[in-house]
Amino acid sequence: MTTANLSCTSSRPCVQHGIHVQRGVLHPLRTQQLQCFKHRAYSAQLSKPSVVRAQGRGEQAARAAKKPVKAVEQTSLFQGLAEAQGQLNASNVSWTTFLGLALLAGVTFGSFIQVSHNNPNLPVYDYFTFNIDVFKGQIQAYDPQKFNVGIAKESGLVPLLLAPIWLLFPYLQVLLDEYNAEDPATVEATSDGKAGSLAFNLLMWGSIVSAFLLSGYLYLNDFPHWQCSGILAVTAFLNWRAFDNTKQGLFLAALLTVGAPLTEVVIVNGLHLWHYDRPDFFGVPHWAGWCYAQYATGTGNFGRYLWKKLKA
Repeated sequence: MTTANLSCTSSRPCVQHGIHVQRGVLHPLRTQQLQCFKHRAYSAQLSKPSVVRAQGRGEQAARAAKKPVKAVEQTSLFQGLAEAQGQLNASNVSWTTFLGLALLAGVTFGSFIQVSHNNPNLPVYDYFTFNIDVFKGQIQAYDPQKFNVGIAKESGLVPLLLAPIWLLFPYLQVLLDEYNAEDPATVEATSDGKAGSLAFNLLMWGSIVSAFLLSGYLYLNDFPHWQCSGILAVTAFLNWRAFDNTKQGLFLAALLTVGAPLTEVVIVNGLHLWHYDRPDFFGVPHWAGWCYAQYATGTGNFGRYLWKKLKA
């Protein structure tokens, strides 16, 4: 007879073997080493937790392996941005000068660009309003019904409202360019032939202003909003493709495409600083986002140009 390596957990008689087994005493088995039901159950109880524990350890190891990957990705993003900021800080460019000139450009050049958008009451300003005769260089009394070519509706609030865009987006552009500096598209976009070229930037702004004038024409002639959206989406894509063509430029354009109209919803409905006479989205024409997308491309490239010139 051999002895089993398990103890029976019951003190009742073993039905199969006809042997009374005390709790904790080794159960004698016949030579064929048959186990009673209690032995089999106990064996299963012993083996099952070990399997479960092994499986649990495997699952925990798999989860633990995934967490570091996600953590590394997040850490590498923040570390990469911090390193990019450090590289910019180490250059000979003063942030005070860079941001100050960007703000000045927004207040002056940005307000001038906005004139191309305001002739057909797009939008209608409600405070500090006046007309500008672009060809004569005259400021005139506000006349919301006057649609002569070269007569723009303007507001003293425009420079203040443009300032955040002209401060934030040139900075974000140079930061993300530095972060993604090894990307071939970024190398091309930040080259002297593009970012450092005044002619290139003037050509870009001419294309953007043309898209703004087109939006005014579509709006003034009562084109359906969905048609305005489709046409201006194409112009936004073409301007990004021709004058940027980087992932970070596309990200910034998308950010302003969504963020600016949502901000306008608050301004129009909460602050009542201006309004649209033909809105379709909580008081705002939704396709205005495509105009903002092109504004992101323009201000981003201005940031590149300014950084190039200050760094030279």
